[in-house]
Amino acid sequence: MTIASKDHLIIKAMDELQKIHWLQECLVIDTSEGQTVYLLAVGTEPTYIRLSPTSYYLLQQRSMGVSFEELAKALSQQGKQVSTTAVRTAYNKVVGQIGEIERNPKIDYSSFLFRQTLIPKRVVNFIASYLSWAFYKPVAYCLLALIAVAVAIAPRDGLLLNISPIDVLWGYGLFLGSLLMHELGHASACKRYGAQPNEIGFTVYLIWPAFYSNVTAAWSLKRWQRVVVDIGGVFFQLVVAAGYVLAYILTSWTALKLALLLVASSCIFAINPVFKSDGYWVVADSLGVTNLAEQRSRIVKHVLNRHRPTNALPWSPAILSVLALYTVVSFAIWGYFLWKILPLFWKIFLEYPALLSALVPKLFHWPPTLEMDQFQSFLGSTFMVIVGGLMLQRLCKLIFVVMGVCNCKINSPKRSAF
Repeated sequence: MTIASKDHLIIKAMDELQKIHWLQECLVIDTSEGQTVYLLAVGTEPTYIRLSPTSYYLLQQRSMGVSFEELAKALSQQGKQVSTTAVRTAYNKVVGQIGEIERNPKIDYSSFLFRQTLIPKRVVNFIASYLSWAFYKPVAYCLLALIAVAVAIAPRDGLLLNISPIDVLWGYGLFLGSLLMHELGHASACKRYGAQPNEIGFTVYLIWPAFYSNVTAAWSLKRWQRVVVDIGGVFFQLVVAAGYVLAYILTSWTALKLALLLVASSCIFAINPVFKSDGYWVVADSLGVTNLAEQRSRIVKHVLNRHRPTNALPWSPAILSVLALYTVVSFAIWGYFLWKILPLFWKIFLEYPALLSALVPKLFHWPPTLEMDQFQSFLGSTFMVIVGGLMLQRLCKLIFVVMGVCNCKINSPKRSAF
């Protein structure tokens, strides 16, 4: 072997060792599956990638200097005959996929249409370090008692409010304050158990503007600690609402009553388990199932192929029954949602060109003749067209995944609560 060839092999080995440094940040996740689940942290702002036991085994053995020939022999002894070429191809594919995610850390794997940071990680951790005291038992019990008292004395009449514009602005302002506290609740619960929360920001989920809290680091926690992180947002928001109730009892300020109605509707939506909000993560962590949303298509495929030899699902009969029920309910709710929302989008798409053609001449006319209600209608329609286009893109991608047109063996269970 020439000196040049030896140098090439040394450089190649060093490059490979550099690639598999990810194993130092690999987590074994607390789940209900019958096999070990590994999450690999990559990037400076970690994205956690789920690895199969085989993928982890390949990375681990290669990091220890085991050759592809030895790996092929070891795997073949476990049952199915595997060639050295197949092992090398599988390994290179895993490393390539992980490297691609590491080079593109801003890839968004969630259902959010976009993200805009409002409070950076450093500030979130500073605030959460103080607010995390709310999750120590004595403090938590006192706050739960406060919430119970507030629920008992909360106003239950006059849901149709006769409210002034200024009170509407104050009411929405108070509601937005409760939403920020909601996100800090997730971050503070994460901090309470030793995980480092990330940024808090603004997003659009489906068609609704929303705040989010990036608590991907919660994957390093135990299952029931993750459940506390999941419900921490609603917990904090209800504490704020309890303060609003007491203030309303003392002042009868209508803006507080509006804020309470908005907080109640927000919490009800947050605890639903179908859309990817807090309730979704509560179900996923309680059952010990990662990538819960992806299991719906997996269960459907398993049922359709029940007469063919397929890999067994990795859950107990009890958990599998709950997942089957969840799959039926979620498909029904998503179907109802699309049945209601798609005609609305279609109507807006058809009317948008006429709205645009009527608006443009008024924008370039001097003096401008555009009225405020026309401008508001244009902004609302434009927002719905953009969101509808993004939703259509996501829906097409989902259909391709379910049909098997595209399939990624490595997935990233990014956690964002809102």
